[in-house]
Amino acid sequence: INMQSAFLIVSKNYQEKQAGILFFVFGMAQFLFQTPAGYIMDYSDKKIAWLSFAAVATTCLTIFTAIFAEDDGGNLGLMILIKLLQGAVTAMIPPGLNSITQGIVGAVGMTEQVSINEMMN
Repeated sequence: INMQSAFLIVSKNYQEKQAGILFFVFGMAQFLFQTPAGYIMDYSDKKIAWLSFAAVATTCLTIFTAIFAEDDGGNLGLMILIKLLQGAVTAMIPPGLNSITQGIVGAVGMTEQVSINEMMN
């Protein structure tokens, strides 16, 4: 369970089933949009702009979740739409970070750099 689901369950009295639907929609949107996002990042010369957009949009959609959620899942349709958009936008972040990293260290240094980054997380 993520923090947004916990917020909805505790603060907005969502049922676990409703939070699960939102979590599922978010995950499936990430899955479906990951390949197109990778394609965009591979062939774009504006990688930092795309990544910045994804970060700001994800933040805004997280705030929209808190602002627009109604008690007891009263507007579940809107929440599903927000999670669909959030999953699609969030799918741009991993390929964006990898694309920028590979542009900095090159294909030869990519494996080592990713290992270093993961150790720091």
